[in-house]
Amino acid sequence: MSSTHKKQKLIVSALVGAIMIPANVWTVEAAEEGQKKLSSTLPIAGIESVLEECYETNVKENINLYMVPTEEGEYFNRAFSNVDDGGFTYIRSAPDEASDWNGKLYSDSTVTVLEYAGDWTKIRSGSVEGYVPGNVLYTGEEAKQHAKEYEKEEATVDAYVLNVRNGQGTDADILTQVLLNEQYEVIGESVNNWYPVKVGEVEGWVSGDYVTVESTWAYAESKEEETQRIAKEDARKETQVSDTSKGVRPNSSDIQETVSLQSEGNSAGQSVVNFACQFIGNPYVWGGTSLTQGADCSGFVQSVYANFGIALPRTTYDMVNVGYEVSYEQAMPGDLVLYDGHVGLYMGDGNIVNAMNEVDGIGICSATYAPIITIRRVL
Repeated sequence: MSSTHKKQKLIVSALVGAIMIPANVWTVEAAEEGQKKLSSTLPIAGIESVLEECYETNVKENINLYMVPTEEGEYFNRAFSNVDDGGFTYIRSAPDEASDWNGKLYSDSTVTVLEYAGDWTKIRSGSVEGYVPGNVLYTGEEAKQHAKEYEKEEATVDAYVLNVRNGQGTDADILTQVLLNEQYEVIGESVNNWYPVKVGEVEGWVSGDYVTVESTWAYAESKEEETQRIAKEDARKETQVSDTSKGVRPNSSDIQETVSLQSEGNSAGQSVVNFACQFIGNPYVWGGTSLTQGADCSGFVQSVYANFGIALPRTTYDMVNVGYEVSYEQAMPGDLVLYDGHVGLYMGDGNIVNAMNEVDGIGICSATYAPIITIRRVL
């Protein structure tokens, strides 16, 4: 899973040659209004032969003079941060300590050098462009020597919901969950196709079957990106709900399919869905209401909502009257989707999470797998 970052740069010098042709053979007359007239006593074939001879003697034999690889290679303008481990330096809008900062260059970051301005260096790193003191960068030969220290592996989530566990294997406890296309740093070597990752302040393991791991560089973080990251981490802490008071941890499968990523307008409903998805893979039990030991469709929905302090009826026949009705087009995460004798929780993107049957247990399927009787919103 290594990637190659080296690129060869060629300096191509333009070949400017003069073809000496006797004046009595080819004459050019100045013309009015920018026009040119060409009068020639040399046949066209003669011109072509002169050009061909020039090419053969002056270009072919000297081609190496015009295509010379640079000695600097990729480190001509690539540099790496030289700040204390875990620290950062501000990227400023001007080469002045008093200027506003628009980003932070962390200890593991790589940059592209745009300009050297005295004691300051203008850089671009990620989405941030600005100035940093020159002494906080490894450049040139030093950059080449330190490059491997800054190359890292990053895991991109391929599943819609993926459990982060405290060990390798689906029997390990769930610490948190990550969503489709989110990216996290791999912080160590893989073990039996399980990768150690860091999610906020949580360190755990994810299955290699549901992530794509690639070598990459770390970049600076803009002021706006920092604000968004902190808000996202705070939201994750608030929505991580576990039944630790009962000493129970869910043991769901890592094969978790669809969670809506378009739910900003219904954060409470998305919290319900996120909680429900922890139990995917757990058993279906007729008449059951246990999220870990087994539940039927209505027992599953009832128990999920009970976790948020909302009491729902026990059967689907009574659930058709709770809350208020919305259309399928208006459905949002957390809404109850009711069928003839069945109920599930809408996730978004046309899917529901539900206690399906004894074979499939708690899982995900299309919201339109059967005719919908009603969709009820209780939040």
